[in-house]
Amino acid sequence: MQTHDRLGPSPTLPNSGERDSLVGLYFRDASRHQLLSDSDERRLARQLIRSLRVISEELGLPDDTPQTLREVVGSLGDACAFSSRCRRAYHLAMACRGKLIQCNLRLAVHIARRYSQHDIPMTDLIQDANVGLIKAAERFDAGKGFRFSTYAYWWISEEVRRCLQRGVRVVHTPENVVDEIRQLHKTSLRLNQALGRTPSQSELATAMEASPSRIGELRALASREISTDVPLLENGSITLGDSLNAGDSMTPDHPLRQRDRVITLRSMMGDLSDREREILARRYGLGLAEPETLQTISDQLGISRERVRQIEKSALKKLQQLHSAGKNGA
Repeated sequence: MQTHDRLGPSPTLPNSGERDSLVGLYFRDASRHQLLSDSDERRLARQLIRSLRVISEELGLPDDTPQTLREVVGSLGDACAFSSRCRRAYHLAMACRGKLIQCNLRLAVHIARRYSQHDIPMTDLIQDANVGLIKAAERFDAGKGFRFSTYAYWWISEEVRRCLQRGVRVVHTPENVVDEIRQLHKTSLRLNQALGRTPSQSELATAMEASPSRIGELRALASREISTDVPLLENGSITLGDSLNAGDSMTPDHPLRQRDRVITLRSMMGDLSDREREILARRYGLGLAEPETLQTISDQLGISRERVRQIEKSALKKLQQLHSAGKNGA
Protein backbone atom coordinates (compact mmCIF):
# COMPACT_ATOMS: atom_id res chain seq x y z
CA MET A 1 0.00 0.00 0.00
CA GLN A 2 1.60 3.25 -1.09
CA THR A 3 0.31 5.39 1.74
CA HIS A 4 2.45 8.40 0.88
CA ASP A 5 0.98 8.49 -2.64
CA ARG A 6 -2.49 8.79 -1.20
CA LEU A 7 -1.42 11.72 0.94
CA GLY A 8 0.12 13.49 -2.02
CA PRO A 9 3.35 15.49 -2.21
CA SER A 10 2.14 18.06 0.30
CA PRO A 11 -0.66 17.99 2.86
CA THR A 12 -3.88 19.92 2.55
CA LEU A 13 -3.77 22.76 5.02
CA PRO A 14 -6.63 23.06 7.52
CA ASN A 15 -9.44 25.44 6.68
CA SER A 16 -9.41 29.03 7.90
CA GLY A 17 -11.32 28.10 11.05
CA GLU A 18 -8.53 25.74 12.08
CA ARG A 19 -5.59 27.68 10.71
CA ASP A 20 -4.81 29.58 13.93
CA SER A 21 -5.89 26.81 16.29
CA LEU A 22 -3.67 24.38 18.13
CA VAL A 23 -4.58 21.72 15.57
CA GLY A 24 -3.61 24.01 12.70
CA LEU A 25 -0.25 24.81 14.28
CA TYR A 26 0.45 21.14 14.87
CA PHE A 27 -0.55 20.31 11.32
CA ARG A 28 1.95 22.83 9.95
CA ASP A 29 4.70 21.47 12.22
CA ALA A 30 4.00 17.92 11.06
CA SER A 31 4.10 19.09 7.43
CA ARG A 32 7.73 20.14 7.81
CA HIS A 33 8.77 16.48 7.96
CA GLN A 34 8.58 14.95 4.49
CA LEU A 35 7.53 11.34 4.07
CA LEU A 36 10.38 8.95 3.40
CA SER A 37 11.04 7.99 -0.19
CA ASP A 38 11.50 4.32 -1.08
CA SER A 39 15.28 4.66 -1.14
CA ASP A 40 15.39 6.64 2.12
CA GLU A 41 13.25 4.07 3.89
CA ARG A 42 15.39 1.18 2.60
CA ARG A 43 18.53 2.92 3.84
CA LEU A 44 16.91 3.60 7.23
CA ALA A 45 15.75 -0.03 7.44
CA ARG A 46 19.31 -1.27 6.79
CA GLN A 47 20.66 0.97 9.56
CA LEU A 48 17.99 -0.24 11.98
CA ILE A 49 18.61 -3.91 11.14
CA ARG A 50 22.39 -3.53 11.65
CA SER A 51 22.08 -1.65 14.94
CA LEU A 52 19.57 -4.13 16.40
CA ARG A 53 21.78 -7.04 15.32
CA VAL A 54 24.76 -5.53 17.16
CA ILE A 55 22.70 -5.08 20.33
CA SER A 56 21.31 -8.63 20.07
CA GLU A 57 24.82 -10.07 19.76
CA GLU A 58 26.04 -8.00 22.72
CA LEU A 59 23.17 -9.24 24.90
CA GLY A 60 23.37 -12.82 23.61
CA LEU A 61 19.69 -12.86 22.75
CA PRO A 62 18.25 -16.06 21.20
CA ASP A 63 18.28 -16.23 17.40
CA ASP A 64 14.49 -16.24 17.23
CA THR A 65 14.17 -12.93 19.11
CA PRO A 66 12.05 -10.51 16.99
CA GLN A 67 14.36 -7.80 15.67
CA THR A 68 12.27 -4.89 16.86
CA LEU A 69 13.06 -1.94 19.09
CA ARG A 70 10.57 -3.18 21.63
CA GLU A 71 12.18 -6.63 21.98
CA VAL A 72 15.85 -5.81 21.49
CA VAL A 73 16.29 -2.35 22.99
CA GLY A 74 13.74 -3.23 25.66
CA SER A 75 16.15 -5.96 26.85
CA LEU A 76 19.13 -3.61 26.94
CA GLY A 77 18.65 -1.86 30.28
CA ASP A 78 21.41 0.69 30.86
CA ALA A 79 23.21 1.13 27.54
CA CYS A 80 26.18 2.76 29.29
CA ALA A 81 27.06 -0.58 30.88
CA PHE A 82 27.93 -2.11 27.50
CA SER A 83 30.69 -1.71 24.93
CA SER A 84 31.14 1.49 22.91
CA ARG A 85 30.05 -0.42 19.78
CA CYS A 86 26.79 -1.41 21.47
CA ARG A 87 26.21 2.16 22.68
CA ARG A 88 26.70 3.49 19.14
CA ALA A 89 24.25 0.89 17.84
CA TYR A 90 21.76 1.92 20.51
CA HIS A 91 21.97 5.61 19.61
CA LEU A 92 21.63 4.78 15.89
CA ALA A 93 18.57 2.61 16.58
CA MET A 94 16.93 5.40 18.57
CA ALA A 95 17.74 7.89 15.82
CA CYS A 96 16.03 5.56 13.31
CA ARG A 97 13.03 5.37 15.63
CA GLY A 98 12.80 9.16 15.79
CA LYS A 99 13.10 9.45 12.01
CA LEU A 100 10.34 6.89 11.41
CA ILE A 101 8.02 8.75 13.77
CA GLN A 102 8.80 12.26 12.52
CA CYS A 103 8.46 11.40 8.86
CA ASN A 104 5.07 9.76 9.41
CA LEU A 105 3.43 12.44 11.56
CA ARG A 106 1.50 13.54 8.48
CA LEU A 107 0.14 10.02 8.11
CA ALA A 108 -1.08 10.08 11.73
CA VAL A 109 -2.80 13.44 11.20
CA HIS A 110 -4.29 12.22 7.92
CA ILE A 111 -5.88 9.21 9.64
CA ALA A 112 -7.06 11.27 12.63
CA ARG A 113 -8.79 13.79 10.36
CA ARG A 114 -10.80 10.98 8.73
CA TYR A 115 -12.66 10.60 12.03
CA SER A 116 -13.23 14.31 12.61
CA GLN A 117 -16.98 13.96 12.09
CA HIS A 118 -17.29 12.16 15.44
CA ASP A 119 -17.88 14.12 18.65
CA ILE A 120 -14.25 13.79 19.73
CA PRO A 121 -11.84 16.78 19.89
CA MET A 122 -9.33 16.68 17.06
CA THR A 123 -6.52 17.12 19.59
CA ASP A 124 -7.54 13.83 21.25
CA LEU A 125 -7.71 12.04 17.91
CA ILE A 126 -4.26 13.27 16.88
CA GLN A 127 -2.80 12.41 20.27
CA ASP A 128 -4.03 8.82 20.05
CA ALA A 129 -2.96 8.59 16.41
CA ASN A 130 0.55 9.53 17.53
CA VAL A 131 0.43 6.87 20.25
CA GLY A 132 -0.33 4.34 17.52
CA LEU A 133 2.54 5.68 15.42
CA ILE A 134 4.97 5.26 18.33
CA LYS A 135 3.75 1.72 18.97
CA ALA A 136 4.28 0.91 15.30
CA ALA A 137 7.84 2.25 15.36
CA GLU A 138 8.71 0.13 18.38
CA ARG A 139 7.18 -3.06 16.92
CA PHE A 140 8.37 -2.66 13.32
CA ASP A 141 10.60 -5.46 12.05
CA ALA A 142 12.51 -3.89 9.16
CA GLY A 143 13.94 -7.26 8.12
CA LYS A 144 10.55 -8.52 6.90
CA GLY A 145 10.55 -6.13 3.96
CA PHE A 146 7.30 -4.25 4.69
CA ARG A 147 6.94 -0.52 4.16
CA PHE A 148 6.78 1.18 7.55
CA SER A 149 3.88 3.41 6.48
CA THR A 150 1.89 0.30 5.53
CA TYR A 151 2.65 -1.30 8.90
CA ALA A 152 1.96 1.90 10.87
CA TYR A 153 -1.38 2.48 9.15
CA TRP A 154 -3.02 -0.35 11.10
CA TRP A 155 -1.59 0.67 14.48
CA ILE A 156 -2.58 4.31 14.04
CA SER A 157 -6.11 3.40 12.94
CA GLU A 158 -6.47 1.00 15.88
CA GLU A 159 -5.52 3.66 18.43
CA VAL A 160 -7.91 6.19 16.87
CA ARG A 161 -10.71 3.61 17.06
CA ARG A 162 -9.87 3.06 20.72
CA CYS A 163 -10.17 6.82 21.20
CA LEU A 164 -13.65 6.75 19.67
CA GLN A 165 -14.66 3.86 21.93
CA ARG A 166 -13.49 5.71 25.04
CA GLY A 167 -15.46 8.78 24.02
CA VAL A 168 -15.05 12.25 25.44
CA ARG A 169 -13.57 12.08 28.91
CA VAL A 170 -11.92 14.60 31.20
CA VAL A 171 -9.44 11.86 32.15
CA HIS A 172 -8.72 9.18 29.59
CA THR A 173 -9.36 5.63 30.66
CA PRO A 174 -6.17 3.49 30.68
CA GLU A 175 -5.89 1.06 27.79
CA ASN A 176 -6.05 -2.04 29.99
CA VAL A 177 -9.30 -0.77 31.53
CA VAL A 178 -10.74 -0.13 28.06
CA ASP A 179 -9.98 -3.78 27.25
CA GLU A 180 -11.80 -4.86 30.44
CA ILE A 181 -14.82 -2.73 29.49
CA ARG A 182 -14.85 -4.26 26.02
CA GLN A 183 -14.72 -7.74 27.57
CA LEU A 184 -17.57 -6.78 29.90
CA HIS A 185 -19.75 -5.76 26.95
CA LYS A 186 -19.02 -9.03 25.12
CA THR A 187 -19.68 -11.13 28.22
CA SER A 188 -22.90 -9.26 28.96
CA LEU A 189 -24.15 -9.81 25.41
CA ARG A 190 -23.24 -13.52 25.51
CA LEU A 191 -25.01 -14.09 28.84
CA ASN A 192 -28.01 -12.08 27.69
CA GLN A 193 -28.41 -14.38 24.70
CA ALA A 194 -27.86 -17.52 26.80
CA LEU A 195 -30.14 -16.55 29.70
CA GLY A 196 -32.77 -14.63 27.76
CA ARG A 197 -32.46 -11.71 30.18
CA THR A 198 -30.00 -9.12 31.42
CA PRO A 199 -27.31 -10.85 33.50
CA SER A 200 -26.89 -9.78 37.11
CA GLN A 201 -23.73 -8.21 38.45
CA SER A 202 -22.80 -11.42 40.28
CA GLU A 203 -23.31 -13.50 37.12
CA LEU A 204 -21.05 -11.15 35.15
CA ALA A 205 -18.47 -11.31 37.93
CA THR A 206 -18.46 -15.12 37.83
CA ALA A 207 -18.19 -15.23 34.03
CA MET A 208 -15.30 -12.74 33.98
CA GLU A 209 -13.62 -14.19 37.10
CA ALA A 210 -13.78 -10.77 38.77
CA SER A 211 -15.35 -9.37 41.93
CA PRO A 212 -18.86 -7.83 41.77
CA SER A 213 -17.38 -4.52 42.90
CA ARG A 214 -14.99 -4.55 39.92
CA ILE A 215 -17.93 -5.12 37.57
CA GLY A 216 -19.62 -2.09 39.14
CA GLU A 217 -16.49 0.01 38.62
CA LEU A 218 -16.25 -1.02 34.97
CA ARG A 219 -19.92 -0.20 34.40
CA ALA A 220 -19.38 3.25 35.88
CA LEU A 221 -16.28 3.84 33.74
CA ALA A 222 -18.11 2.68 30.61
CA SER A 223 -20.83 5.30 31.01
CA ARG A 224 -20.38 8.61 29.21
CA GLU A 225 -20.27 11.92 31.05
CA ILE A 226 -23.71 13.45 31.62
CA SER A 227 -24.87 16.97 32.37
CA THR A 228 -25.04 18.05 36.01
CA ASP A 229 -28.44 19.54 35.18
CA VAL A 230 -30.01 16.10 34.72
CA PRO A 231 -33.02 15.93 37.12
CA LEU A 232 -33.03 13.17 39.71
CA LEU A 233 -36.73 13.64 40.50
CA GLU A 234 -39.53 13.79 37.95
CA ASN A 235 -40.48 17.35 38.93
CA GLY A 236 -36.89 18.53 38.45
CA SER A 237 -36.57 19.81 42.04
CA ILE A 238 -33.25 18.00 42.55
CA THR A 239 -30.54 17.69 39.90
CA LEU A 240 -27.38 15.62 39.67
CA GLY A 241 -25.37 18.78 40.34
CA ASP A 242 -27.14 19.18 43.69
CA SER A 243 -25.99 15.75 44.77
CA LEU A 244 -22.41 16.48 43.66
CA ASN A 245 -22.06 19.76 45.51
CA ALA A 246 -18.83 19.52 47.50
CA GLY A 247 -19.14 22.90 49.20
CA ASP A 248 -21.16 21.57 52.13
CA SER A 249 -18.47 19.08 53.03
CA MET A 250 -16.13 21.95 53.80
CA THR A 251 -18.45 23.67 56.30
CA PRO A 252 -17.94 23.15 60.07
CA ASP A 253 -21.50 21.85 60.57
CA HIS A 254 -21.23 19.24 57.80
CA PRO A 255 -21.03 16.20 60.18
CA LEU A 256 -24.14 17.40 62.04
CA ARG A 257 -26.04 18.03 58.82
CA GLN A 258 -25.10 14.59 57.57
CA ARG A 259 -26.33 13.06 60.82
CA ASP A 260 -29.62 14.95 60.55
CA ARG A 261 -30.10 13.68 56.99
CA VAL A 262 -29.59 10.09 58.12
CA ILE A 263 -32.10 10.54 60.94
CA THR A 264 -34.61 12.14 58.57
CA LEU A 265 -34.17 9.36 56.01
CA ARG A 266 -34.67 6.66 58.65
CA SER A 267 -37.80 8.42 59.88
CA MET A 268 -39.23 8.68 56.37
CA MET A 269 -38.33 5.07 55.54
CA GLY A 270 -40.24 4.05 58.66
CA ASP A 271 -43.45 5.25 57.00
CA LEU A 272 -42.99 2.76 54.17
CA SER A 273 -44.15 -0.84 54.14
CA ASP A 274 -41.62 -3.59 54.81
CA ARG A 275 -41.59 -4.55 51.11
CA GLU A 276 -41.10 -0.91 49.95
CA ARG A 277 -38.36 -0.33 52.50
CA GLU A 278 -36.49 -3.49 51.52
CA ILE A 279 -36.66 -2.79 47.78
CA LEU A 280 -35.51 0.84 48.13
CA ALA A 281 -32.67 -0.16 50.45
CA ARG A 282 -31.47 -2.82 48.02
CA ARG A 283 -31.92 -0.71 44.88
CA TYR A 284 -29.91 2.20 46.31
CA GLY A 285 -27.43 0.21 48.38
CA LEU A 286 -28.58 1.56 51.76
CA GLY A 287 -26.60 -0.40 54.32
CA LEU A 288 -25.18 -2.63 51.55
CA ALA A 289 -21.80 -2.82 49.84
CA GLU A 290 -23.40 -1.84 46.51
CA PRO A 291 -26.84 -1.39 44.91
CA GLU A 292 -28.61 -4.42 43.48
CA THR A 293 -30.24 -4.77 40.06
CA LEU A 294 -33.93 -5.20 39.38
CA GLN A 295 -33.23 -8.73 38.17
CA THR A 296 -31.38 -9.73 41.34
CA ILE A 297 -34.16 -8.44 43.58
CA SER A 298 -36.79 -10.03 41.34
CA ASP A 299 -35.12 -13.45 41.49
CA GLN A 300 -34.68 -13.39 45.26
CA LEU A 301 -38.16 -12.06 46.13
CA GLY A 302 -39.94 -14.24 43.58
CA ILE A 303 -41.72 -11.38 41.85
CA SER A 304 -41.36 -9.91 38.35
CA ARG A 305 -38.91 -7.15 37.49
CA GLU A 306 -41.82 -4.93 36.49
CA ARG A 307 -43.40 -5.42 39.93
CA VAL A 308 -40.11 -4.49 41.61
CA ARG A 309 -39.93 -1.37 39.49
CA GLN A 310 -43.52 -0.42 40.34
CA ILE A 311 -42.90 -0.81 44.08
CA GLU A 312 -39.72 1.24 43.81
CA LYS A 313 -41.53 4.01 41.92
CA SER A 314 -44.41 4.02 44.40
CA ALA A 315 -42.05 4.17 47.38
CA LEU A 316 -40.07 7.06 45.88
CA LYS A 317 -43.28 8.96 45.22
CA LYS A 318 -44.36 8.39 48.83
CA LEU A 319 -40.99 9.62 50.12
CA GLN A 320 -41.23 12.71 47.90
CA GLN A 321 -44.66 13.51 49.32
CA LEU A 322 -43.40 13.02 52.88
CA HIS A 323 -40.44 15.29 52.14
CA SER A 324 -42.69 18.00 50.71
CA ALA A 325 -45.04 17.73 53.67
CA GLY A 326 -42.11 18.02 56.06
CA LYS A 327 -40.85 21.18 54.35
CA ASN A 328 -44.32 22.75 54.38
CA GLY A 329 -44.78 21.90 58.06
CA ALA A 330 -41.43 23.49 58.87
